[in-house]
Amino acid sequence: MTKLILLTVCLALVIIPLRASRDPRPVRGLKRAIWGVVAFNVFYVVLLRVIVPRLG
Repeated sequence: MTKLILLTVCLALVIIPLRASRDPRPVRGLKRAIWGVVAFNVFYVVLLRVIVPRLG
């Protein structure tokens, strides 16, 4: 399970910019990419602080 959690970082580095690049306006796409990375980082910190210690 911990390997899957580590793999999410690699997936996020690819998926977030790909989804943001579909926006026809470059500035809005950049903002979406930045907010996506920020949201993922918050999710990842919560995941590491709450879920991983419970896995043992």
